[in-house]
Amino acid sequence: MTIESRTEADGTLVLVPQGDTLDMANAAAFRADTSPLIAAAAGGVTVDCSNLEFIDSSGVGAFLHANKLLPEERRPIRLTAVGSKVLTLLELMHVHRSFQIQTRE
Repeated sequence: MTIESRTEADGTLVLVPQGDTLDMANAAAFRADTSPLIAAAAGGVTVDCSNLEFIDSSGVGAFLHANKLLPEERRPIRLTAVGSKVLTLLELMHVHRSFQIQTRE
């Protein structure tokens, strides 16, 4: 999975996964690619989910892993442009409160 990244003026790291799925097939690569970026971030972390149409439990695990990499004062990571299918899974797994979530609608 290709991930674009940029740093905002306030130090927030913005990660933009380019694929439409974050699942068992690519969650480990997502973790490996984003972990050093998150560890080096000066501010919070935002994941722009505008391209994501589907995640599974491995994808949710990758988001939770990213959250744990941040020092407590910069948690939680922010998920933006979250689609209804992704939000539904986060809610069904009872992890939606672990993140700041902004939906597409």
